[in-house]
Amino acid sequence: HKMIRQFTMGLGGEGYLNFMGNEFGHPEWIDFPRDDRVEASTGEFIPGNGNSYHLCRRRFDLADMDHLRYKYLNAFDAAMNHVAGAFK
Repeated sequence: HKMIRQFTMGLGGEGYLNFMGNEFGHPEWIDFPRDDRVEASTGEFIPGNGNSYHLCRRRFDLADMDHLRYKYLNAFDAAMNHVAGAFK
């Protein structure tokens, strides 16, 4: 996982970005607020969640919990960003 991050940072230059929910291997899923819609190609009705923010949550505290390993990945990302900034 760290090698993929380094490879992406090296090739992406200024374009390195973690996907929301993937930055620390987030254990919960995200349900972005969305409305009901009809699929244009098939005409199928796809129910939304009423534009609810109930399940659209982030857990930024995971890297601060000592009993989890996310702190190591956070430290790696911080060091990788520091090195990239030093060789700008």
